[in-house]
Amino acid sequence: MLMAKDGRLRKATPRDWPALLRRTTPHAVWQAFHSQVQESQDRRLRWSAKNIVLGWLLIGWSIQRSLTDRFEEAYGCLAMLFYRRRRPGKTLSGLTQATQRLDGGLFLTFWRCVRQRLPSLLGSAWTWEGWVVMAVDGSRVDAPRTRRNEQRPGRGGKDKTHPQWWLTWVIHLPSGSIWEWRTGAADSSERTHLREMCRQLPPQTLLVADAGFVGFDLFCELLEAGVQVLIRGHSGVTLLSDAPAEAIERCGEAGVVYLWPQNRRAKAPLALRLIVLKRGGKRVYLLTSVLESQRLSRAQASRFYAARWGVETGYRALKQTLERSRVEARTPEVGEAELSGNVLAQALLLALSAALLGTRADRVSLAAALRCVRGALEALRWGGSTRVFVLQLRKAVRDEYTRDSSKKARDWPHKKTETPAGAPKVRRPTRREKASIQGAIQQKAILDG
Repeated sequence: MLMAKDGRLRKATPRDWPALLRRTTPHAVWQAFHSQVQESQDRRLRWSAKNIVLGWLLIGWSIQRSLTDRFEEAYGCLAMLFYRRRRPGKTLSGLTQATQRLDGGLFLTFWRCVRQRLPSLLGSAWTWEGWVVMAVDGSRVDAPRTRRNEQRPGRGGKDKTHPQWWLTWVIHLPSGSIWEWRTGAADSSERTHLREMCRQLPPQTLLVADAGFVGFDLFCELLEAGVQVLIRGHSGVTLLSDAPAEAIERCGEAGVVYLWPQNRRAKAPLALRLIVLKRGGKRVYLLTSVLESQRLSRAQASRFYAARWGVETGYRALKQTLERSRVEARTPEVGEAELSGNVLAQALLLALSAALLGTRADRVSLAAALRCVRGALEALRWGGSTRVFVLQLRKAVRDEYTRDSSKKARDWPHKKTETPAGAPKVRRPTRREKASIQGAIQQKAILDG
């Protein structure tokens, strides 16, 4: 940590890496964050809420393998950044205990203060053809095979699998930015997580999801929250329509179909629109709550659902690019904090890149941005300059050249061979069902009028 010229320690200046945080986390963001966190007034405590968040962020960005080595690197950076203030604690156990003393939603509270600026940072990339297009999906993250982890979070698959955490998040599809997330045990329900997150979605949201999120009650809750849906149907869904299934297949869509399960007949039927897409000789059946084709055309639905793969790309970035496919903590309390800290590190890294790229935020390369951040942190730890960090981050974009061959592996032994979702069942409603549907429509018209 000594300079080659005079042998003295080079101290960080406002022009170094910390100044970039002001683009996404200005003083107003930290004020709003501290107003929502109840901190202890004991001056003997070394870990403030700000230091806790920054500490887990640096742990999430660290290149080290073990959790202890990541903490040592994070501590060195914090000591360099705030050398004029009281230093935080020197042990990982102190950080974890301080995290547990505060509310469990500490990371989400901070991120909600940051993401308020996300629409302005993304600019024109915030909307896509008049919609704020979001996507949701879940994935599992391995944990060490300890007794406490086997009790919680537990195993989600076969008996011989590792203990696993369940992670569900909502991302902004055009930019890939994370909007909200939930963590839970291995047997958690991604539908339950979505129910908790739907009230946090912004106005004019069109939520894109796969067949695992189809459900009458879930659709009703999303519509009550003001969220429109575009979700893939499957063979377990029965729809009511006057048009026969053959005509729907031939036309490519049905004007209005009704989702009205037998065990939900006490409620009004749910009016949806069925869109049939043809891809590679196969058909994809999409259910949407947007009944007007002028607001959501068949071509738009095809583009939006094709972009849903961005959710899987985000999980790949977390597990492969950030190298966080496994939670290193051996206890569930620390493991949950570590997983949330890793997600927050990825979310803020994407926000940092969006702050510099602006309208080019949809071309952010997380791998290139992570290399820039890790290089700046390493230079900061050893007393080097980080003034070129901003210029490097502005170049952290994906390549645009046309590939001559596919990147798909020729023979991948672990490739999943799941059966694709089948076609939903479409049948004509009976006379009694028609009368009930007409009555529900008239009653809704009276209430709306």
